Amino acid sequence: MNVERHNYDLLLLLSTLGSNKIRAILVLVHQYPKAVTATQLSMLLGYSLKARTIYRGILDDLQERDLIFLDKLTPKVASIRLNHENPLLKKMIDLAQKYGKKYLEVAEDILE
Repeated sequence: MNVERHNYDLLLLLSTLGSNKIRAILVLVHQYPKAVTATQLSMLLGYSLKARTIYRGILDDLQERDLIFLDKLTPKVASIRLNHENPLLKKMIDLAQKYGKKYLEVAEDILE
């Protein structure tokens, strides 16, 4: 697959998600290869920890689209990982690792 086509397919994927899901994917791309909990993802997205926004279809939809892996650690705690096997997400991971150092630093500050 040529680079332009790959980039176009990535744009099409993102255009189908909606802003909250795109933001969640961006957070996970920059955290890769680490997994995060729903609480950590909520913090990184700027959601109230008391709100259930992250669970209202965001994680379920991303999992149904095979964009994330959702591993239940306990009945109430899940580990959320980016599906690094998806070729479009691999491209995003490469870009984030190459250009996203500042983004990652901000995210690490939020989690501390």
